[in-house]
Amino acid sequence: MSGYVSLSALRVFLFLGLACLLMACSVAEMEKFALEGDELTEASSNPVRDTGLSQKVGAKLLSAESIIRGGRRSYEGFSGQLGRLMIGEADEIELQNPVAVGGVDGMLYIVDAGPKIVYKYDLVTNEIEPLGSIATHFQGDPGNIYVASDRSFYVVDSIGRQVLHFSEHGELRTVFQDLANLSRPIDVIVNEKSGDVLVADGSFSHIVVFNRIGKAIGAIGQRGTGPGRFRTITFMTSGADGLYVLDRLELPVQVIDWQGNYRYSFGESELSDPSAIAVDRDQRAFISDGSTNNIQVYQDGQLILTFGGGGSAAGRFRLISGLWINGNLLYVADSLNRRVQVLRINPSAALPVIPGG
Repeated sequence: MSGYVSLSALRVFLFLGLACLLMACSVAEMEKFALEGDELTEASSNPVRDTGLSQKVGAKLLSAESIIRGGRRSYEGFSGQLGRLMIGEADEIELQNPVAVGGVDGMLYIVDAGPKIVYKYDLVTNEIEPLGSIATHFQGDPGNIYVASDRSFYVVDSIGRQVLHFSEHGELRTVFQDLANLSRPIDVIVNEKSGDVLVADGSFSHIVVFNRIGKAIGAIGQRGTGPGRFRTITFMTSGADGLYVLDRLELPVQVIDWQGNYRYSFGESELSDPSAIAVDRDQRAFISDGSTNNIQVYQDGQLILTFGGGGSAAGRFRLISGLWINGNLLYVADSLNRRVQVLRINPSAALPVIPGG
């Protein structure tokens, strides 16, 4: 009976064959499909596919653009040339645990908590430069990052109870620390009009305001329930409406002005574990949910799209720990997949409101 093929097995084979013909996949991918379902990882020789749940009316709002897993080592500057002499020709660097990402123009900064390094990634040449010397300034693992318009950047050190400001090339500029009011910094953002640096604290559940030279000058919010109060802040960003503050235990998304006055909130019905947020020029809020590994998109407080889900294929995620928007590109720190995913935002997409959103 070894040569006999059952009717059910034949149906499975025909189904897989038809599915892969429609998706132009390889024999190896057919085998993966049979083993793991509809989660096909991208082949290195094929373009990245959009496998997220973004199929709606008209053009897609989000689609997978590319994946950054590392790059060819850059030898810019004196330290780079010294590295070339010590190491030899350029080698490949692979990301280990990217936890945060941010950038301006053609330069992306990636915080890798594995080697405790911030990488400069050139989006034009795809070269990557490790700013390894900054690791000496951290007591714990580096956390969230904010990249300013001058390419300097701010990185959170929760264990060290501080936020560190570095130049574009990794030289330490300023330390933001206030032991009386800053116990466990979680995220940092800069008001580039005033120069104020805002640091969210996960223990005191407020936002400490520093001036540009590192002196604490005030605080926004306090622990509690209801508008303008917080319990477990996880992330912050800014948009035309002000500050967007995520909280796992209180109102999941609160929008406040730069002085801390409550404006509105949303996401109560859909978000259970909001972990990161970015807002585009059209005031769409892109919010990752740690419980589902997806990105929920809101317009005027209404859910319009759910994208992604758990997995290792392009457009799927395993622990989103950071989001950043530059132009029409959304950068996603996909930590457990050891990569940064680049998603394209289509500003002309016409999407309906999801029922119940």
